[in-house]
Amino acid sequence: MNEQTKDTQIRIISNELYFTEVQCMLDDGKEVRIRIKGNSMRPFIQDGDTVLLSAYQGGTLQLGSNVLARHQRKYVFHRYVGKKNGQIVLAGDGNLVLREYINPTAIIAVALVHFPQNSAKEINLNHSHARFRGLIWYHIRLIRRIIAKLNRIMQW
Repeated sequence: MNEQTKDTQIRIISNELYFTEVQCMLDDGKEVRIRIKGNSMRPFIQDGDTVLLSAYQGGTLQLGSNVLARHQRKYVFHRYVGKKNGQIVLAGDGNLVLREYINPTAIIAVALVHFPQNSAKEINLNHSHARFRGLIWYHIRLIRRIIAKLNRIMQW
């Protein structure tokens, strides 16, 4: 008889402990799949989706890449949208205003593949189409802000 038990308990650990373990696995040369939490990468990456990460080795980072980085003692998963004064500029696809300015050494990993939670589809995040689409979405933030404001006004 084959007995299998399914552990359905939820365990909550701190982000610091979680990402320390992620960092250790990346340092060991492993690729790591993590679950995305929050809506800052919408519409392309949703809360609950997963991404496959590879350690960032330094060097050239392709514009539009999705990266895991440390910013102000927190971890962010956002898009690389440019450089300013020697710093890397990151922005979440769902953010209409916010940007993070980090040193290149704060980048931990680059995302390779996106796995939407309700689909068997795998999306290559390093394909030029995926990066370009994200950059266009970033560069129309002003238009997106205006539309969001108009929507709020119209709902009054």
